[in-house]
Amino acid sequence: MAGLIPGMDSINWFPLVGKFVYWIGMILLAGLILGVFVVVIYLIAFNIKATVIPLYGSGEDGVFAFGKPKTNRVKWIEHRTAWKGLFPLFNKKSREPFDDEYIYPGNRIIIFELNNEWIPGRININKSEDEIRSEINPVPYVVRNWQSLQHKKNSVEFAKKGFWEENKYLFITLGVTAANLLLCGTVIYFTYKFATGGRADAQAITDAINSIGNIAGIAPR
Repeated sequence: MAGLIPGMDSINWFPLVGKFVYWIGMILLAGLILGVFVVVIYLIAFNIKATVIPLYGSGEDGVFAFGKPKTNRVKWIEHRTAWKGLFPLFNKKSREPFDDEYIYPGNRIIIFELNNEWIPGRININKSEDEIRSEINPVPYVVRNWQSLQHKKNSVEFAKKGFWEENKYLFITLGVTAANLLLCGTVIYFTYKFATGGRADAQAITDAINSIGNIAGIAPR
């Protein structure tokens, strides 16, 4: 390729490659810093600390087995009408929030999880003549109304499509195309900027070719 294009052999590509790698590195570093900020802001939004105790069993005899407690974080969503848990990550499940009396100091809650539904935990303290005992019990909770409300809301949301749902693939395609054009433009810019020597050689060759027809001679006297 270098033999076919005059002047390509004399082009010093190292400054071009160095500049290109430098800007690519700066873009990646900026993206990394921005990503860290987004993750931190996302985690800060989950400001309620939760202790989740899984329950197992049918409950027909009023007895459940419980698993190893887990930790989670919760935030308000939908104009403070519902909760969303941090784990599993990026889940879309809305949960019925607990009453204020079950949100303990330090923004902490105790959750009993049964069939993927959350039941608030209540701390009962009993005092006898000699000692004080406390225990954590699940609060009888009706989730049927909440589930019915969620089903109705989901049916409405799935029935209508918003602007983003209808045009997201178009915007993604435009974004990828713009990124490719920007990258190609950067390469062309740096190639043109650092190819000064090659352009001069090509111009010299062009002038030599154009002057072939002009043969110097001595005019007759």
